[in-house]
Amino acid sequence: MNLSRRRMLRIAGSSGLAVVAGSALAIGQESPAFAAQKNWRWCVKCQGLWFFGNSKWGACPASPNGHSIDGSGNYSLLSSSDGGSGQTNWRWCFKCQGLWFFGNSSWGACPASPNGHSIDGSGSYKIEFASVGGGQAGWRWCWKCQGLMFFGNSKLGACPASSIGHGPEKSAVYQLRFA
Repeated sequence: MNLSRRRMLRIAGSSGLAVVAGSALAIGQESPAFAAQKNWRWCVKCQGLWFFGNSKWGACPASPNGHSIDGSGNYSLLSSSDGGSGQTNWRWCFKCQGLWFFGNSSWGACPASPNGHSIDGSGSYKIEFASVGGGQAGWRWCWKCQGLMFFGNSKLGACPASSIGHGPEKSAVYQLRFA
């Protein structure tokens, strides 16, 4: 096949245009956004964060009737794979419905089980540090039970690992966003 110089430049030019157009489309596509999980609630009885999205009241260390939604907003949690800063390795415990930190060598103290919390059925969540801004600050990790508790009202709340309440003093300050 005999190609003229002009024909060869046209073929090369149209191929280059296709590559540039394809690259622009590839660059313009963003990664899919992960939806934050809603239906997390604060329990006024124990001060802990728990999941209300499956209509189970969970096991509250302060009440035989389970957690309470009284006075709570609807919080949303990010998946560990979502972008942005924060601390990963937070898990939901299907036994007590609470959120707890799985980043230590401890299974924590679960009010529903003498063997500690469970990761069965849980995704991995990310909690933002309060310094990020844009959410409700005052949330702390309890080093005794490994749970996330609200300390913005200076109440220790009921801890399943201690009769004197949660231990927030070793924690960073976290924030949660409303759904």
